[in-house]
Amino acid sequence: MKENEIYRKCIACNQIKTRDTLIKITRQKTTGEIKINPDSKFFGRSAYICKNEECVNNAFKKGKIFKILKIKDNEILKEKIRAVLEK
Repeated sequence: MKENEIYRKCIACNQIKTRDTLIKITRQKTTGEIKINPDSKFFGRSAYICKNEECVNNAFKKGKIFKILKIKDNEILKEKIRAVLEK
């Protein structure tokens, strides 16, 4: 691990990776709005998922992402995250 890099843990596979290799999903504290890969000025509850189909599917299958962000099951969120994978 390098000193100047920021590391986070994937909620699906529990592997620790650099922040830029993960998808960040944040629920804004004041409005409850969900953002994918927000800038650092966006504060709230966040979850990180590896940029691969298996981890994304596991995060949704087990409902971990909804528990961590404290939201209800959301099909739009699933579509947004899958769109990020396709890029």
